[in-house]
Amino acid sequence: MPGRAFKLYQRKRVVNINVNVFVAGVVSITLAKYPVMVISGFIGHEHKLLISVLAYVIDTTIDILMYFGLHWVANHWRPSGSVEDAAEDAQPEKKRKFWVDVAMVQAERIALVPIFALMAISGTWALQHFGKIRPDWAFVWAFLCAMVVTRVLHTIWGYRTGTFRDRGGTP
Repeated sequence: MPGRAFKLYQRKRVVNINVNVFVAGVVSITLAKYPVMVISGFIGHEHKLLISVLAYVIDTTIDILMYFGLHWVANHWRPSGSVEDAAEDAQPEKKRKFWVDVAMVQAERIALVPIFALMAISGTWALQHFGKIRPDWAFVWAFLCAMVVTRVLHTIWGYRTGTFRDRGGTP
């Protein structure tokens, strides 16, 4: 079963793009939670907007790095380990294809940044201000909500633009 799931993950772009973005987002939120807690303690909980913006910067940096790695696994890694696969992956056009492919998905994600940032930053601020939630947990809940909303929007957009089209050309 794990082998079949991995093949589905590599074969269906709607699956691998959404899984990659979601996993990268959850991992980045998990890894960023502690620094957000430390920073908020250092600069003071009263600086809610600054904490919200710093949380966004930390999360975005980790998220992008995670996504690049996961995208390579989903779309360019061939675990069979054959010599032909290794030779094919070493070709310059394969490397260029990786960067073009990942850049296209990131460009669409960047276009959704205003929605994500508005929800994530204002949500973090609002949960701290109105909900009296600690900054680290306000960050977690607001960013998870923003991620779910932008995943839905990106999936709809990706089907319309063809970004989610599978290698064989079918959506």
